[in-house]
Amino acid sequence: MKMTDRGLRRSVYQCINNYPYDAASNGNAQANLQASCKNSLDFVQRMNLLNTLNVHNGCVNTVNWNASGTLIVSGSDDNHLVITEAKSGRVAAKTKTLHKRHIFSARFMPFTNDQAVISCSGEGIVMHTEFLAPYVSGRSLEDALVDDSGRNANFFDCHAFGSTYDVQPLPDNSRTFLSCGEDGTVRCIDLRVSSSCAESVCEKHIFITAPCAVTAMDVAPINHYNVAIGCSDSIVRIYDRRMLSGGTGSGTDQERITWPIKAYPIPMEYTRRHYRPTCVKYSADESELLVSYSMEQLYLFDLQHPGYNDAELLKSGCYTPKLRRDDDPEPQMPRLRFRGDWSDTGPNSMATAEQGHNRLNVGQARPPLEPGVLSRLSDEIFRMLNSQTRQTRALNATSNNSSGNRSTGHLSWQDAVIRTLDNRSEATSSRNSSQLLTRVRNAAASQTEFSQPPSAVTNLAGDASMSADIPEAEQLPDVKKRDTEDTGSRDGQKYPLSKFDYVKMSYNGHRNSRTMVKGACFWGDDFIMSGSDCGHIFVWHRRTGKVVKTLLADHRVVNRVQPHPTLPYLLSSGIDYNVKLWAPIGSTPTFDAEETAGLIKSNEIMLVETRDTITVPAQIMIRILASLHQYRRLMHASGGESSTGAVNSRLRRNETVQQEAMETDEEVVVVVDDEDNNNDDGDNGNNDRNNSDNNDDSNNSNVT
Repeated sequence: MKMTDRGLRRSVYQCINNYPYDAASNGNAQANLQASCKNSLDFVQRMNLLNTLNVHNGCVNTVNWNASGTLIVSGSDDNHLVITEAKSGRVAAKTKTLHKRHIFSARFMPFTNDQAVISCSGEGIVMHTEFLAPYVSGRSLEDALVDDSGRNANFFDCHAFGSTYDVQPLPDNSRTFLSCGEDGTVRCIDLRVSSSCAESVCEKHIFITAPCAVTAMDVAPINHYNVAIGCSDSIVRIYDRRMLSGGTGSGTDQERITWPIKAYPIPMEYTRRHYRPTCVKYSADESELLVSYSMEQLYLFDLQHPGYNDAELLKSGCYTPKLRRDDDPEPQMPRLRFRGDWSDTGPNSMATAEQGHNRLNVGQARPPLEPGVLSRLSDEIFRMLNSQTRQTRALNATSNNSSGNRSTGHLSWQDAVIRTLDNRSEATSSRNSSQLLTRVRNAAASQTEFSQPPSAVTNLAGDASMSADIPEAEQLPDVKKRDTEDTGSRDGQKYPLSKFDYVKMSYNGHRNSRTMVKGACFWGDDFIMSGSDCGHIFVWHRRTGKVVKTLLADHRVVNRVQPHPTLPYLLSSGIDYNVKLWAPIGSTPTFDAEETAGLIKSNEIMLVETRDTITVPAQIMIRILASLHQYRRLMHASGGESSTGAVNSRLRRNETVQQEAMETDEEVVVVVDDEDNNNDDGDNGNNDRNNSDNNDDSNNSNVT
């Protein structure tokens, strides 16, 4: 009995057994055979490392195939684009771009013979690079280097601010592509109209204006008019390009907001933090959408669901994490982590409760800072910022501000540190969110009151007072709470949502928290793949959500996973300075369920810990310690002056008593108060502590 195409796609044996060797099959037999190789659990569990491509000198943040699966393009922190032959592993072309920071995304343009590549990076630059000479196989790495004379580079710096996270070519056009970024826009760049753009305020390329940062996007593989974007407010929005009219820059504020045809929020009643999508991916038949959230799980959304009205979602306030709610716990002071400290990533990472004091920090891809020093500095700053003294002074500062005795723009240095850390973690994703949310409220006739984003980042390099110009409303310790009662919408939908019937499946066990990009993908019809901060690739069964395979693919973090267009080959990249190629070459299927269960448990614990951790640059930590040292010196000097005044006063009093005793021929014994001794001991203790602080600061600076 002849099997259907659907059955053949899930059985390698049946595909080979029924394989027609004539031309009447029209290619369906070969497509079914290729699909069955990816849909085979046996093949998935035989996946093993086939080749390692050492083509970069920095972390590899993006890797992609060409349409035929013969070439690989990769971009790295070394600001180079590299074209590699998939079969031989040799470099076909390598060029240094005009990007100054991490290259987050690089893709081949269609219908260009794979000679054109688009890319974007952390400083907000978008580039179109076209190699003039065809690729030649078998060249050495030196011969493969392409300078300015061997390429045409189109430079676009028109995103208003922040990073650009992704670029997507339009499959039906070789000269038009999309870019998305932190400025809350998706821009459509047509090279036939504009070859470059460096305007500081550019509106001619704006295609979609979202209420907040756009951190991921994808173009539908069949109906190329549909575009899905993931925004930092945890909402995924679906647009139809035929209904958009971006690029004019005209109209009122509310007319500038581009409303989607439907929207899907993260499946939570409320969000108390930003769950930023790091990847959105259409399924091959466009019936489902795979969404990976930072600090959260992967979800499979059903696109047949009608979705929700975007304006009503924003009006409900359920996905505005900056607002306090009645049932919210009291905010906790987050822990601090040095930027460059990767000790909580990789296969040897462990939760804080499981760590030993002498555990080695092995497998670093970047030159590490000593974890013991980092933990000690973080604990010291954490203890200092949470001290009762800080809380008392914060209350006193608030009292003084309300009474008008001091300027509302000055904070104690502890409060300035807290404000800076909060701003650093949230300011980049909400610089213009206040203005855009105002437009949304006007358009949706909303009555919800939104809090204002931070207006400035405190400069920690200032004096000991650590003053900052921050609005008075932000200095109040209590944030205005909103009403949490269910609110109705104009279409009858009640908020917060009580059920999430658009979610077909969720996938957990991995960890997505440390990097700005974290890819996920479909593997055939039956499996889902994603990178993880534990250095593994996770493979889930698509319908059950069960982990069926893990691959150790990086010493730290796996950022990207990309399947071959047709064959069972997989590319991965991450913090390691290379690209890895995987294939089902294992002699037998392998899967250690017990080891995987332990890995999943550790990831779940560490994901919770990471949610309460803020990464800050080492320079900021050093400035904090320097400010702490200067503050203590000032306090010590102030205390020393008051102590000296008290001693002089007592000496004068004792001299007066002695003179009176001499006049009356009475013997007087002068007694030194215990308080004086205590003051002297306190001064000595302060000196000792300051000396210790000097030594610690010196040692810490050397280590850093």
